[in-house]
Amino acid sequence: MSDNQADQARHGLVANLAGKAKEVAGAVLGNDSLAAEGQLQQAEAAAVKDASAKDAVAQAEAKQAAEQLQREQQAASLQREAAATASAARSENVLEQADRQALQAEVSAEQQRAVEQARIDAETSVELQENASRTRRELSEADRLEQEAAQRAAQERQSAEAAEQAAARARADAERLAKQTS
Repeated sequence: MSDNQADQARHGLVANLAGKAKEVAGAVLGNDSLAAEGQLQQAEAAAVKDASAKDAVAQAEAKQAAEQLQREQQAASLQREAAATASAARSENVLEQADRQALQAEVSAEQQRAVEQARIDAETSVELQENASRTRRELSEADRLEQEAAQRAAQERQSAEAAEQAAARARADAERLAKQTS
């Protein structure tokens, strides 16, 4: 695991723990906004963790494809060397035939490499597109949840302000009545 991946894992764990703490604190204090914010933070941490895991899988597959290509190149090189050795031992007619066979083997190996590389590229591209699409959906959902939490928080602030104003009016009325009765 690279340092960057380790840092991302630590950050994801901290974000998840912070989200869980907010959710629990919100539940204990009866603050739905804080609880929702904690859930949102946990969802974002899970989305980042999922994207990092998928990125690691894609990198591993790309490395595997590069290793496969190298093995095929080595095999093609061995085929060329074998064809060259055989052609040196034959007459001119046999040399021409060996050259044709070596060329055919090389072309065949190149075609196989190209087909395999195209297949790997297509699979990797599809997986990357799926990962990107899934990440966009998860981030969109996280944004939606964050907006809902912000709206609930604003409503709760307005409600608290209205209650404070009503209390201030009630105190003022009580003071006025106390002055009138004294």
